[in-house]
Amino acid sequence: MATSELSTMASGLLRPQASPAFIAPIHGSTDSNSATTGLAATSWEHPPSFYCPISQQCMHDPVVLADGHTYERRHIERWLGDHSTSPVSGLQLPPVTFFSNHALRNAIEEYFQQVFSVHRRAIRKTMESAEGFSNSALLRTVDALMQCSLLIGSDLSTESMLRQMMDEAKQLLGADVASVFLVDAATKELVSSVNSTNEVLRIPISTGIAGHVASTGEPLVIKDVYNDPRFNRAVDKKLGYRTRSMICVPLKAKKCDVIGVAQIINKVRISCIDPVTSRSSNFCPPDAGEEELSFSADDLKFLQVFATQAAAAVAASSAPKDAPPPQILAQSSEIAVKPSHKVSDAETSNAALPAATTEILRLSLQSWELDTLTLAAETGDRPLSTLGTYLFDAVGLVDHFGLDRAKLRAFLLEIERGYEATQGGAAPYHNRAHAAAVLHGMHVLVHHCSLAQVAARTFQSLEQESEESLADGSGKLESMACLLAAAVHDYEHLGLNNDFLVKTGHERAIRHNDHNVNENHHAAAAFALLRKTELNFLDVLPRKAFIRLRRLVIELVLGTDMARSGFIIESFTKNLASSSDAQVCFQPKNANEAVLLLQMGMKCADLGHLTLPWGLHCSWVRRLEAEFFAQGDKELEHGLPISFLMDRRKPGASETQLGFFDFAVLPLFRVLCRAVPGALPLLSRVQVNYVAYGGALPAESEAHAETAGVQSALEELPVVAAQENNSRSRCRRFWMCLRHQRSSPSETE
Repeated sequence: MATSELSTMASGLLRPQASPAFIAPIHGSTDSNSATTGLAATSWEHPPSFYCPISQQCMHDPVVLADGHTYERRHIERWLGDHSTSPVSGLQLPPVTFFSNHALRNAIEEYFQQVFSVHRRAIRKTMESAEGFSNSALLRTVDALMQCSLLIGSDLSTESMLRQMMDEAKQLLGADVASVFLVDAATKELVSSVNSTNEVLRIPISTGIAGHVASTGEPLVIKDVYNDPRFNRAVDKKLGYRTRSMICVPLKAKKCDVIGVAQIINKVRISCIDPVTSRSSNFCPPDAGEEELSFSADDLKFLQVFATQAAAAVAASSAPKDAPPPQILAQSSEIAVKPSHKVSDAETSNAALPAATTEILRLSLQSWELDTLTLAAETGDRPLSTLGTYLFDAVGLVDHFGLDRAKLRAFLLEIERGYEATQGGAAPYHNRAHAAAVLHGMHVLVHHCSLAQVAARTFQSLEQESEESLADGSGKLESMACLLAAAVHDYEHLGLNNDFLVKTGHERAIRHNDHNVNENHHAAAAFALLRKTELNFLDVLPRKAFIRLRRLVIELVLGTDMARSGFIIESFTKNLASSSDAQVCFQPKNANEAVLLLQMGMKCADLGHLTLPWGLHCSWVRRLEAEFFAQGDKELEHGLPISFLMDRRKPGASETQLGFFDFAVLPLFRVLCRAVPGALPLLSRVQVNYVAYGGALPAESEAHAETAGVQSALEELPVVAAQENNSRSRCRRFWMCLRHQRSSPSETE
């Protein structure tokens, strides 16, 4: 269908005669029955061609398939991962090719822009009418706009829907910033991914203005927040922003439980709901400066009604949306299908994931921890490709760079094949679940602690041609480099350390001249896969951007060699010591310092099992011990001295963790947290496990740990019996020597 035809259809639907009852309020009708009928969003039938045949939801990225039908890109990609037939006709498809339907996408956008314009005029008319501020009349107009927002966002995440809604509220009220915080009952925090920082913000539910509203359920209009003792100025200082005024209202579920808060900040212009002659004493003429504008009681009433609808949207969004409609399922069940590409049944697409897997992935986006062993069991041992495709999409990398989802997934599947199976493989520790765990650990540091953005600001200041190298300070390229490095960091690991490969003259050691043997292979072999067209999801990047990303990935992977830990920690500590001003977050002064910061994050992610709950951590230590003992057996076969911790006849990794914590783990996490205070939850969990092993925290650490919640967690943990003194001393001597090494001898994890 041509753009002109769709535009004609859209404009026809918007004409008063096409839907007179709906448009009536715009022409000044105050009849409540007319308004009720007119503003019911369900009475407005949107063009059927805007809906994906698979999801039955409005499309955002429509593509045309060889069967002549148009689909939402991500849904047809998932379908084609399992089928070689049309989801509509059931007919066999030629080799899969589809192309973007730009005309339809533009028409959908133009159409809904006009629809929203109608809704906004209806809201303004309601506010100007004699009954304008009765909740029932306002509710009807806002409900119509909200239903339209829900329609557009119905195939997107809750975050996307709320962002769409709050953008509307911000525009209608003339605000500068709009955000939503949702209650996390488990952690007793307010969590926001819908805000102006593009970061996930977490604050205690009992503090601040938002915390007060969430705790009491009372809305607030504050004309000067700096005179309110509940306001935390540190946030403004960190962001370089000046908050002046604010409205904060609760989001309440049907049972009147507060599930979150919505807030708008700084009125910067006359809103579209302000009538020409305002009933608010705070009304200012259009040329008034920002300092003269402030939110009114009418603005509060509007946002409260808006919040009621937003809360309903949050509740409604918990329903599953990815299942194909019944007619599609019934049709496909009668058709003999075969995979359209050569992968095993266990490696088909993420379509129709079990509810348990979907929930694990949803939680992984916000949680500080992830049980990748369970994820592996739930996904048929595809934890890395499943988590990887989800995170690249969820954090916006696919959309930002225009990545080919099919190529991305094919690449991650190929990388996953290069890791040993989680259960029964030759490498009990360096396997698919470990790769997924490091990927999630890096995601936590990049997106919860802004690690990539901090480094990106430094890279931006140094790059002269930022347009081609994508050194724009957004942190997107750096984020992708971090996640990619985490995914490939142990690619094709043999379960054998560098020292063994060098001593046995392994081909990898010969190829890489005995230097960082494993790490050099992981990076080189992973990038070699990108030479295959069907796997090169990075082919959309400008040449300079790809070169910059490649260099960063290589540095991060090489930095995971435990033999380099001492050098990296020592160098980074010196950088911190030379930092002149006490900043909230360390800002590197040059590219080397920025790379070191990311390497520190990568090393912490690589040791992520140390931050997990006690039971999970111990299961990973047992896996590591089994892998060490297997290498010790091979060393015995080759007539080599058995390496430390690898002799079955002596204490293994599970019995010698204290020295590892003392001389490798705690220094690493403590130095990172000095630079990035947002990573303190990770350190607190490391300290919990350290004390459980029998370690003693220094006095200053105990005080610090208590604030991080360590003390309460310790009360529920058994304390492991201390090892014999001679074993502990030997262990500590080994880790102390390893910490100060510069070459690449035996590695441990």
